[in-house]
Amino acid sequence: MKATNCFFITRREFPSDEKIISSKLLIKSGMIYKNENGIYSYLPFGLKVIENIKKIIREEMNIINANEVLMPSIISNDVFENSDRNRIFDKELFNIIDRNNKKLSLCPMHEELFASLASFKIQSYRDLHFTLFQISSKFRDEEKSEFGLIRKKEFLMADAYSFDADEGGLDVSYDKMYLIFKRILDRLGINAEVVECDAGETQGIESEQFDVLSDFGDNEIVKCTNCTYTCNIEDATSSSIFVNRNQSNKKKELVSTPGVKSIKEVSEYLNVFPNNVLKSLICKVDGVYKMFLLRGESELNIKKLKKLYKTNNIEIPDINELEKIGTEVGFIGPVDCTMDIIADNEVKSMHNFVCGSNKKNYHYINVNYCKDFKIKEYADIKLFDENCACPKCKNKCEIVKGFEVGQIYKLGKVYSKLYNLKYADELNFSEFVHMGSYQLGIDRCLSAIVENNHDDKGIIWPISVAPFKVVVIVANMNDHEQSKYANNLYNKLTSIGVETFLDDRKETIGVKFNDADLIGYPIRVTVGKMLNEDKVEVRLRSEESIKQVKTNKIIEYIQKLLERGNR
Repeated sequence: MKATNCFFITRREFPSDEKIISSKLLIKSGMIYKNENGIYSYLPFGLKVIENIKKIIREEMNIINANEVLMPSIISNDVFENSDRNRIFDKELFNIIDRNNKKLSLCPMHEELFASLASFKIQSYRDLHFTLFQISSKFRDEEKSEFGLIRKKEFLMADAYSFDADEGGLDVSYDKMYLIFKRILDRLGINAEVVECDAGETQGIESEQFDVLSDFGDNEIVKCTNCTYTCNIEDATSSSIFVNRNQSNKKKELVSTPGVKSIKEVSEYLNVFPNNVLKSLICKVDGVYKMFLLRGESELNIKKLKKLYKTNNIEIPDINELEKIGTEVGFIGPVDCTMDIIADNEVKSMHNFVCGSNKKNYHYINVNYCKDFKIKEYADIKLFDENCACPKCKNKCEIVKGFEVGQIYKLGKVYSKLYNLKYADELNFSEFVHMGSYQLGIDRCLSAIVENNHDDKGIIWPISVAPFKVVVIVANMNDHEQSKYANNLYNKLTSIGVETFLDDRKETIGVKFNDADLIGYPIRVTVGKMLNEDKVEVRLRSEESIKQVKTNKIIEYIQKLLERGNR
């Protein structure tokens, strides 16, 4: 492609309304165009990168004989009511009404459609195993749509689904896809962490994420500094090291704490450590009030509560509700409490602590569980923090930011039961199919590539996905020899299948170099004054040095660079 025939836009300044560097660079380099928050257009160069990513995904899926299909992105809302994902996705689900007053939904995921499709194929154990995949658009009304391509409302996903007779077969399919995802990400130039996580909205039984570490990431990841433990912070086991001290229990005492509500205020007013102040919270679980206790500096993990009670129906009472049940915001406490009390495991280490009294402007001091109130159950209900130890090796963990590019799930029989997806085994007994789901976000991969491969000048594309592998820059378009040679080189490279861009604009050499660095072509060939000595200048985007190469050796030289870069 030649610049004079190409629709491409580069900017001199970064866009001011983007938060993450990848989106800033993709817009500045003319890869994408922002229509509004969460909605973007792919321009010619960006679309070429997307197509290169798709090509790599298809090549890897072919290795495991996965068959490609294409499902609709709009479907009857009944499909998601059947699987309860109407409630799970809630406000993220796009719903529309058609001319026949039928409620339709834009698909945020496709497990239901694949399970339904497979039910028409699978009759016997002889019909198993197989894997289907697609590359299609998904839709979610994302709340954090300011995070560029990471949180698009319409996004591209490669999603695959395996169908097996038993758990052993599912394990094999899952492990194969794990390796396929690792290989895809490696070929894309993405360095991703494998992160333990909950199966979430798929309602599966086991899951792992592939996360790219980034200061602009919207996920928090717990990463052990000693072993391999890496987990989403909401799913991390909050294993803390504490010591049960042999202390005598003092007599509890009601003390005045006028206007003192927060843990920090209470600890300062009573001159005690924050973690010796009991944090008491009330939640409604399936409509029933329960009290939850944590050490003062800990935070309640709502996701863990949902797993503990196997429900999404958890509400935080407002001020009026709390007053009706006889307590006050900032003064909630377990003494004389009639509702069930559930305490975080760390509460076991607390003695002679401070807690609310359920009376405005008063707290109790020297409170002890068992003596002053009863705890019904202990559980891990706190959000992992810097005071927690690794649950595997008990060493220190760090909490880092990142964003997800892919996730793999063992769904088990969840969707098979919904869609009566059964097969007859060797003895003609009816059994449910075991499914796996494997999802790779293509827009997110594009962002991740840029996050992992850029400098202060612009993008540094890996050869595998670059929109063009080579850019040929004509230093002076008014020089007939330079222009002629550059066009001939462009034609030769194109004829042997090397994707080449010819910058034949009548711009200064500085503008062309700046654009080349910004766009990130892996190989830059400059046709300039050295042509008088039968030489051109070659520079790799990832290096500062410039090589002078004989004109009769340039094709061979570029081919070797491409071979080296594709290894």
